[in-house]
Order: sequence, then C-alpha cells, then structure tokens
Amino acid sequence: MSISERLNLVLKDMNLKIKEFSDKSTVAYRSLQNYLSGEREPNTESLIKLSTQMGINLNWLLTGSGNMYIADVQESDEYAYIPVYDVEVSAGHGTTVYGVTEPDSRLAFRKDWLISRRLKPVCLHAVIARGDSMEPTIGNKDTLLVDTERNTPRDGHIYVIRAGDTLWVKRIQQQPDNSLLLISDNHTYPPMPLRLEDHPDIEIIGRVVNVSKELN
Repeated sequence: MSISERLNLVLKDMNLKIKEFSDKSTVAYRSLQNYLSGEREPNTESLIKLSTQMGINLNWLLTGSGNMYIADVQESDEYAYIPVYDVEVSAGHGTTVYGVTEPDSRLAFRKDWLISRRLKPVCLHAVIARGDSMEPTIGNKDTLLVDTERNTPRDGHIYVIRAGDTLWVKRIQQQPDNSLLLISDNHTYPPMPLRLEDHPDIEIIGRVVNVSKELN
C-alpha cells in the first residue's frame, strides 16, 4: 500500500472531505490533492503538520508499520495517552520551533475527563511554555494541552499561534473590525495587534484547554 493510499484511508476513517481535512491539518488544499492522488509525496513540513495537527503516526504513513494514529500507540480502557512534543511555545517575545515528527513522551488523561470536555485524543498534543508573559495563568515550563480542532479564534481564549518558525501562546481578543489583539496576562507586556488576512504565514495551531503547572 502506498503513502497516498494510506492517506486516503485516514481521510475515510476521519469522515472528512478534502477541504475539511486541509483546514484542520493546515496542509494546503492543492498539495493535499496531490498527496491523495499519488502525484507527489508529502514534504517534511506537511508530514509535521499531519502528525501534530491530525495525530497521524508518521511511521505508519511512510512504511505501513504500527498504528494509524499516534494516540493509538498506547491505549487502555480508562486512559488516552496524549503525545508531548519537545517544542517550546513562547509566553514572551517568541520562541523558534524546530521540526519535530515524533513525540518526546506521552501524558495520560482519563478518557471520561476528555469526553466530558468534548476533547478528541487524536486532536490533542502537549507542548512546553517558556517565559513569563502569560503569568499567573501560564508559568515558565508549564505543560500545555492544545486542542488542534479548536483553531478558530474565540474571544477571551488562549491559543498557540505560529508565525513562520516562531510559536506564541497568547490570549485572543476580537476587535470590532474583525482584527485580533494578542494579549499577555502579564500586563507588563503590551498587546499585539494582528490581522490574519494581512499575514498568510501566521496560523492558529489550536486552543490551550489545560495547563499543568511546574512546581519548584
């Protein structure tokens, strides 16, 4: 079975149209069409997005070995094991992120807790916060659970935002002109205005739905 055939299996399993899959994975629609047809194989950037945004196990996608989804690698009746990626999101002025395709570790979350909050394990991953701009809500070295399915900005929520190779974690406030204000909970940091339509290289990765504190 080829990469394109396995990718088509994922599309069918998730019951998504190509446009919906493109929006959720942030892989360009035309590129995704080429991958699904077998005209081209996914490049490194797309592979990272398929893994981090959709939870696809890259070893399975590339070779056919293992489970279709990362979250399926370890499962139990009570717990889902969410991948933790060794990347940093900045609660400050921006942190550069390097390409990561495999999780560094996993965190166990009770399935009934996830269901009660309408969270799907396949759409979740965890990253580490760096900096103090989101204190006291998010501190340095806190672990953030990110729901990549909730990547449409809603007023007052906290999101992980990518600008090129830089990741931020900020609270979003929508403005009357449909622009966004990226707000730090630590008020010594000024708000950052943002119009997504003016910056095609900026994307909202997902909403922060849980914060695990680092205790000294």
